[in-house]
Amino acid sequence: MKRITINHPNAVKIFIEALNNKKVIAYPTDTIYGLGTAINNEVGIDRINKIKKRNQPMSIALGNFELIKKKIIANSEMMNKIEEILLDGSTCIMPYQPGSFNEKITQNGQIGFRIPNHNFLKKALSNYKKAITTTSINETGLKPLYIPDEIEEKFGNVIDLFIEDGEIKNNPSKIFIFEKNKIKRIR
Repeated sequence: MKRITINHPNAVKIFIEALNNKKVIAYPTDTIYGLGTAINNEVGIDRINKIKKRNQPMSIALGNFELIKKKIIANSEMMNKIEEILLDGSTCIMPYQPGSFNEKITQNGQIGFRIPNHNFLKKALSNYKKAITTTSINETGLKPLYIPDEIEEKFGNVIDLFIEDGEIKNNPSKIFIFEKNKIKRIR
């Protein structure tokens, strides 16, 4: 595992190269440390599910709403509400156009997505210009890790890149589900 800080002069470049090379990475978000890969990296998605000891869909993180806007199914009123909800880093779960996403990261024709409010991650995702998978760095059922040395000790042999930003222990993002033109907060 390669470990660098967000202040490394080439951190964004290293982040993008890792994704382009189908690596599994741990990275800081505004809420907790995330674990992810390119959304079309099926081997990486399988590795993440193995790390987490589960086989479930996962959300995606993006640099801006335009990357997903034409792939989701919502009327213009809902689109405005989604944009508003995304401003604080919340997650939206909604139906998407068939064939738009890898089915390993979706469930029941829905995709979860968010725009994290972490300066490094926003910059990296904006430069990457694609979405990445995002899930907390922990085994399912256990609390997410927030201390960099503990993350390296527990997962250093199964992830390829760790971009760290000190201890991160905030509340997980709020989650809103959009169904039949109704919005419901589920976390």
